[in-house]
Amino acid sequence: MPKTIEELASMLSERDKIGYNEALAAIRNTAMEMEWAFMDGDLDKAETLLREDLGLEPDYMDLFIF
Repeated sequence: MPKTIEELASMLSERDKIGYNEALAAIRNTAMEMEWAFMDGDLDKAETLLREDLGLEPDYMDLFIF
């Protein structure tokens, strides 16, 4: 399990066969959307974004809570 966003980007880059910068951009975009969901108190939406945008399980949510 990655411990940082950078490690997550490396993992997604390998898994999805995309560039590291592309993976990092996808993570940052999803993080912004998740931030809005957190502020609205909508954890279900945050989990859905994580799953649909990045293909990750809710276990990875901790990486997005700052």
